[in-house]
Amino acid sequence: MGAGIPTTATYIILVAVAAPALAQLGIEPLVAHFFVFYYGVLADITPPVALAAYAASGIAKSNPFKTGNTAFRLGIAKALVPFVFVYSPSLLLITGEFQTDQLLITLAGTLIGIALIGIAFSGYWFRNLKSYEQIIIGIGSLFFVAPGTGSMIVGFLIILPMLFLQFNKKD
Repeated sequence: MGAGIPTTATYIILVAVAAPALAQLGIEPLVAHFFVFYYGVLADITPPVALAAYAASGIAKSNPFKTGNTAFRLGIAKALVPFVFVYSPSLLLITGEFQTDQLLITLAGTLIGIALIGIAFSGYWFRNLKSYEQIIIGIGSLFFVAPGTGSMIVGFLIILPMLFLQFNKKD
């Protein structure tokens, strides 16, 4: 959604182009604005634009492609947050039917889900992860981000064997 242009210009363009489409899907206007702004800023660290990552590689005198890919892997968890805004606007504290218990469940699930997807993409939890462990943890993380205790329980059941393996691995 971004094009390597300054944040304010990105926001103005995306609000004019993408926010009306989100509003037609029944998403509250403020939530739609948060969604497009977040994704516009996310473009600064995700290839092919990755303007901030490429600037950082110039400062560090590193390979721009590797730096952009590393920034993407480290920042991939950020890509889930706007969807949480849409599916559980209580996280933004703006809805008319705001409930504290929904906020706490959503916040806990989002924090755990973001941490788990970061773990899956980094390839390390308590020890190095094998490829299949990364995939399973990545799938489990999506269940934590989906709002609700039922999906969080499913996510916990998915990652529980991986947690067990991490503590019982012999190095």
